Amino acid sequence: MRWSKTEKRFKGTWEDRLDGIFSAGVDYTGKSVLDVGCNMGVVAYEISKLRPSSIHGIDVLRSHIETARMIFLGSPVESRFDCLNLGSQKLGRVLRPRYDIVMLLAIYHHMQASIGQKKARGVLADIVRRTQTVVARVPPRKDRELIELLSGEGFSVKGTHVSPLGSHVIVLERY
Repeated sequence: MRWSKTEKRFKGTWEDRLDGIFSAGVDYTGKSVLDVGCNMGVVAYEISKLRPSSIHGIDVLRSHIETARMIFLGSPVESRFDCLNLGSQKLGRVLRPRYDIVMLLAIYHHMQASIGQKKARGVLADIVRRTQTVVARVPPRKDRELIELLSGEGFSVKGTHVSPLGSHVIVLERY
């Protein structure tokens, strides 16, 4: 997995994006999942094969949300996909009060770039207060920052995985 400094977006295949998500020791079966920055719903769809109770995806691009909704047509898993900027005041009304698992896959650094570091920290804190388990993917050398931030919200690292191409998958649970 390569991270482009100039284009500021993930560069890799879907296999790269999935690397470590299923081997990190998280049981998705029967759980409610929030996928923050869900892109086109491909990761959520792969998680749906493990039969979570529900999947809620949020992304800023309408075309991504429309694709995610199409992918989930006919899926037995309850799903909802919302087009929303994470800096929006609507976020609190769109999110459920509780999720079993929150997915933060290569999204926090985008939040910082689009809404600023201070607001990104506040939004992230609001999101993770709704869960007991966070599965995060971060670019190389960004794992410590996210771990410190989430430890301040009562989380500790349960497991980690470093992809052959460099990104880190971190599983954190509330202690």
